[in-house]
Order: sequence, then structure tokens, then C-alpha cells
Amino acid sequence: MLKHDIRRFVLILSAALAIASTATAAAGRGFAIFIDSISYKEAAAEVEAYAASVKKQGLEPYVVIDRWKNPDSIRTEIRRLASLKSNPIEGMVFIGDIPVAMIRDAQHLTSAFKIDQNLKNFERTACPSDRFYDDLNLRFDFIKRDAKKPNLFYYSLSPESPQVSCPVLYSGRIKSFAYNGKSEYERLRAYLTKVVRIKQQGDTLNRMLYFSGQGYNSESLISRVDEKTAYYEYFPWMRRQSSAITYLDHKMARFAKYPLMSQLQRPDLSLAILHHHGGVEAEYINRTPDPRSVNENLEAAKMFFRSKIRTAVERGGDKEQVMARYAREYDVPLDWFDDIFTPESIAADSIFNDRIDLHIYDLGRFKPDARVVMLDACFNGAYNYEAYMAGGYIFEDGDCVVTIANSVNSLQDKWCDANIGLLGYGMRVGNFVKYNPYLESHIIGDPTFSFVPAVSLPFDINDALCKDAKFWRKQLSSPYPAVQAMALRQLTLRNAITGEELLEVFSASPAGSVRMAALMMLSEVKGESFVKCISLGLNDEYELVRRFSAIFAGKCGSPEIIPALIRASLREGVGKRVEFQLRNALALYPYDELLEYYLSNDLCGNKIACEDDDTDFAEELMRYSDKKYIEGLALLDDPDADRREVKLMIKRLRNNPQHTAVPELLKFLNTTDDEELQYMLVEAFGWFNYSYRAQEIADALRKVAGNARFSGRIHEEATKSIGRLVSGSGK
Repeated sequence: MLKHDIRRFVLILSAALAIASTATAAAGRGFAIFIDSISYKEAAAEVEAYAASVKKQGLEPYVVIDRWKNPDSIRTEIRRLASLKSNPIEGMVFIGDIPVAMIRDAQHLTSAFKIDQNLKNFERTACPSDRFYDDLNLRFDFIKRDAKKPNLFYYSLSPESPQVSCPVLYSGRIKSFAYNGKSEYERLRAYLTKVVRIKQQGDTLNRMLYFSGQGYNSESLISRVDEKTAYYEYFPWMRRQSSAITYLDHKMARFAKYPLMSQLQRPDLSLAILHHHGGVEAEYINRTPDPRSVNENLEAAKMFFRSKIRTAVERGGDKEQVMARYAREYDVPLDWFDDIFTPESIAADSIFNDRIDLHIYDLGRFKPDARVVMLDACFNGAYNYEAYMAGGYIFEDGDCVVTIANSVNSLQDKWCDANIGLLGYGMRVGNFVKYNPYLESHIIGDPTFSFVPAVSLPFDINDALCKDAKFWRKQLSSPYPAVQAMALRQLTLRNAITGEELLEVFSASPAGSVRMAALMMLSEVKGESFVKCISLGLNDEYELVRRFSAIFAGKCGSPEIIPALIRASLREGVGKRVEFQLRNALALYPYDELLEYYLSNDLCGNKIACEDDDTDFAEELMRYSDKKYIEGLALLDDPDADRREVKLMIKRLRNNPQHTAVPELLKFLNTTDDEELQYMLVEAFGWFNYSYRAQEIADALRKVAGNARFSGRIHEEATKSIGRLVSGSGK
């Protein structure tokens, strides 16, 4: 019966075979299921049942068996399916061993991936990304296929490509692997059966968990308090429910992974958002637990020495000499080290360390039941590896069907849950991630999964994404902040809202999540309204708005922001992570201008200092202003400067754009004959995209791109940087 209810396209290298369907999709959109031939053979019935579940959602399913094993050919087919006059696809899923595009020369499209792109280790220095498939506007140049892992294909982002990611489709990965005595195909069949069952039973998003791991966001408690307030804005129906939102912190238990696992296997849990550090096969939950007694302090110190001494010996150090050195440096008894290398001590420390973090093998010890899990961490979604943490969640026996995870490094300070509130109104997970298009962000599982709306809207939220600006302007008055925030996003995408209007929304909205959306849209529109919004945002009541305003203050560098920046830096209780970003921002402003404003205004009249603290803010500016970078910039005028130090100084400009040094940097670019330094500086200029001097830099780089003095390589990189500097600015 299923075979007659589903349209399936089975494509082979030489021809395409279409299997007609007896039904017509009501919504007029389709969805592609790409699968390798072996996986299809092993799980044909389950794939067809999954396709039928997609059809019930109003999407016409196209099953495509990949026999090309080449990303370019798959992308060509995606483009064809997206261009169909009837039921064009809105997204796709890749099941099994579908080729992985490894992207180079596009680190600006990631949130934190800034590794040197050496030629010795291509896999480690490229970002696995399905933006290759779902953002059809981006253009890539093929480099090579991996000799050891033939499923990996390396590409470079083309200079002619847009330098901002804005996917037209969404995508997901269902990449299984053998584990816990089960083959990858057993686990694949079980997952597809599970996701069909979960979609059929229809769950409402009415219970959620959020977790904070060690060292994340400076362990700011204020940020987590405000985060809960935002979730109540996103999911207002949860206010009426007892314990609808659960918060766990790594400090709440000696070994927090155990209460975390207990929470994750709650059968009533809809959504879990886990903020922590991570690796390919581990989530870093705890550091060594804080000692609470004299004995625990002693044991913590001894554990520190055991770890350091064992590591030093493993690296070739003499055991006796290493122990003597640590005893001398820390003035501790040598007999503290007697048991460091005993089997019992090593085993005990191994067990202790195992309890600190959540490992992929722990997923076999409990059943993750949260339907959707966001792993806000590095590398948990690295699907270029055989086994990876995000895959472990969905392929175990629990009811988890989707993880959202990162394939490489992930920035702590990013708005990872932007628009997540719309999941509660029936938005498909794919559409949620589509509007958070970092190069590293991926859906592991079914991207068509959606919750049954908890609140009835007068429209389907997925259909609404295709509506015009007139529709979305009406939604600015929606009673739901999550809908208002998406309206700002849609109007900005359509160039149907001005910076002045976005600033007005920011100034008037009582919802922190809406103000955050307005700030982020202004960062794309730029202009004077963006500068004004930053100054206002530094004093906002919502921690995330304050934090991003501090980040943008540094990246913008406009002198108009100085008064608000200094006042915010002197304010108590803004949050540890905001304080961190304020210090970073001060370092990108001229010392003299900061000091002048500080001295000309009585800003510390009400401050009562500790008698041991005689540090003045004016003295702190010596450390937290551009003073700390002046010495580095002087290297440009020194013909005898160490070239390695010059390269390091230029590389630092990526995260620390020195706005006042732009004329000096441009002068160096136009006078040096060192092609490598030219290339590094032109690339670094692309990171000034929020700078108030971005247009000045873009104009200068246009001259570089047309100057025969520079090589073709420099011309290409200048073109890319110009694309980044002017994108979203209306220029």
C-alpha cells in the first residue's frame, strides 16, 4: 500500500527513474530523502514508512538513491528539485553515507572556527558543513577528495560567492554507526521506526530543561536567570504549568552528569538545551568538584599533582626529578606523591574522571527521551567521524529524535536559540535551524519533526515563511514575542523594514527576546540606528542584550558609543560574561578618548572601594584600552621586526579590529612587498564588517582588487573581504 501512496524518485548514474504517486501534496511543497544504495537496501521498508510520515505533514516526499557519491552531483539534483513547478522541495535529509562537504576559506561563516589552514591536515582544518547543500546561493571551488576517508570532499568558498550564509532550504543528517553490539543498519531501522511513531503520537512542547556546564559563559548566574525569563516569553503557556522549565547547573551536584542523565530520560521532556564544552565523543560537564571541607581541599590538591606529574612523566620527564620540582615549587611534602603511580591510584583517578563528563558510551546506560536536544558545544555534531555524540542521542532506545549540534568549534557568545520559541507553535526543526545558519550548525535526525502547536495561531507557521512582507508586518503586533521576533527577521530579509523602525521596536518592546531580535537585525542593516541601539543595549535589562551590545560595541568602534560603554563598564551587577565582553570592547577604543570622557564626568562618586583596592578606573584603562595593542602595531614600521610577531599581530585583528589603526594598516598594505602579509591583512580586514570604518576599508580594498601591483591571490581575497564588509548594509 505504501508504495502506491508515495512518489519516489530513484536516481542512478546514467538515468533518473520516477515512480508516480496516486496522491497530491496539499501544501504544494516537497521534501527530498537522499540515501545511499546500501542503506536503502537494508532499510527500504522503514524509509518508505518515514516518507509516508513526511507526506502526512503535507510535504511531497522524493526518495533519491545516491549512486553518484559526489557532492556536486547531489547539489545539482537538489537545485533541480528546488526548482520544480509542482511541489518544489523546502528541505532534505541525508541518510547513511552521503558525501560530506568539508569547507575551507570560509571561517567567517562559522562562529568560532579560526584554525590555521595548513595543508598537512585537511580534515582538521576544514569545516564539515551541509550549507554546501542547503544554501544554494553560496559558490564553491572543488579542491580534492580525501584519500583516507573517500566520503570527505574538500571545497573552497569562492571569491565570487556571497560571503554571508542565508540558506534557501533546510537539511538534516541521519548518519548511523555500529555501537553497543548493534550494526549501523539495525540502529538506522530502529531510528526510522521510532521517528515515525513519535510523529504519529503527536507531542506538544510543554516541558523543557536547560543546563549549564563548567566554564560556559563565565558561569554567569545572571545569564541563566534571564535565559529562563526568555523561555517564558517564547513559551507563555509554560507559566501556567508546574515545573514546566527545569534548570540544572553543574555545581548542583558533585557529579552533575547523573542528575542530567536522569532528567534527559524523563518521558515527558520535550526539549533540552545543554550549554557546555564538548568534543566528538564527550560532553564536558564538570570540572573537579569544588571542595567543601579541609579534607576535600587536600584531596583536590593531591589530585592536581597526580595529574600534572603523570603528564610530565608521560612526556619524557624523569619521575624523581619531576616530583622533586613540584614539591619544591609548591612547598608540599614529597610523601604526597608516594601513590601517584600505583595501580590503585591510577584506577581511582580514572573512575573519578569518568564521572565528571558525559561520554558517548554513557548513552547506552540511559535512554534519552527529550524529543529535541540542542548541544550548545564544540564538536558534538562532528558527523565526519564514525561515531559522534549527537548521533549517539538519536540512535539509542529513548524517544529522542533530533539533536542540534556543531561539527567544529562553537562560540559561547552566540544566540544559539534564536527563534526556538516557534518550535512550540509547530515550526519544523529544519526551519528553526535554517534561520541560525552558522557553517557548523546541523540537525542530526529528522528535520521535518515538529511539535503539535501548544497555542493555535491563525496560520501555519511553516506556510507563513513563504508569505510576503505585508503579512509579516501585521505580525509585529502579534501577542506572541516568538512570532514578533520572526516578523523582524522576515522583514529584514525582504528589505521591508528600516533601521529607524527596528530601533523603534527595540526601544518600545517589553519583551527581551524581541529586543534581542531587533538588535541582531540592526547588526545586518547597520547604520546610525545600529550605533544608537548598541548604546541603549548596554543598559538593557536583559543580560543577552547587554552582552551582545558589548560585543557589537567592540566590533563597531564608533566614538559615539564611548559614553555608554564607560558607564556600563563602571556599573555593578551586569553579569560576569557582560563584564568580560565590556573589557574586550574597551581594548578596541583609543585610550585618550576613553580617559577624557572618564575624567570629565563624575562617574564614581557613589563608589565605596575596599580598603585593599586602590585601583582607579583610569589605571585600569591602561590594561583595557587600545594601549595593549599599540606596541604590536608599531611592528609595522620596524624593518627589523620579527616576521612571526608581525603575522601574530595581524592575525589578532580578526577578533580585535583596531578601528583607529585602519589608516596605518592600509598604508602598510600598500607599501609592503610581502605577499603573505598582504594576504593575511586583506583577509583580516574582512573581519571589520561591523566597524564604523567598514565602508572606508571596502573602498580601499576595491583599489587593491584592481591594482596590478597585487597578485591574483590578493585580488581574490580582497573581493571576498569586500563582500563581507558591505553585506547586509544596503550598499
